[in-house]
Amino acid sequence: MLRVYSKRRSEYRLREQLPNGQEVNLYFIRLRTSGIEDADPEISYQWFVGFYIGSRKEANQWFNHRQKNKPKNTVTGNGTLTALRWAMNHILNFAGKMNRNEELIIGWEEVRRKKAYQFLRRYGFIDYYDELGNPTHLGVRNKEYWYPVKGDG
Repeated sequence: MLRVYSKRRSEYRLREQLPNGQEVNLYFIRLRTSGIEDADPEISYQWFVGFYIGSRKEANQWFNHRQKNKPKNTVTGNGTLTALRWAMNHILNFAGKMNRNEELIIGWEEVRRKKAYQFLRRYGFIDYYDELGNPTHLGVRNKEYWYPVKGDG
């Protein structure tokens, strides 16, 4: 059964137990930002995504950075493809419902996770780069409201 927690305007949490018995937790948190290229001059927001496979308590501690003994970021291979597919469906659904001047940002912690998220490019996600030119995040904007990126033409 899917449980949705949306008491705060800046937070949206989903939790469900998959058919394989795993508990999955998906977090969206909105932060106010300024200086986004090609945005309207009004205030802009970025939504960041957190995804955790495990109990609700562990997931909340991980997401809020409050645990003393941090769980290792490991991929066990035990049904994680099912969990990633579940997360992808909810992320794409969320991205389609974003409001004016919002964008969704997805990051990773290691190369294996980076490879797992590359398929999101098929759905309009673009690379965000650091100062050295290395891709650090993927992001998507609500195309209905954002201006297109202007080229050097």
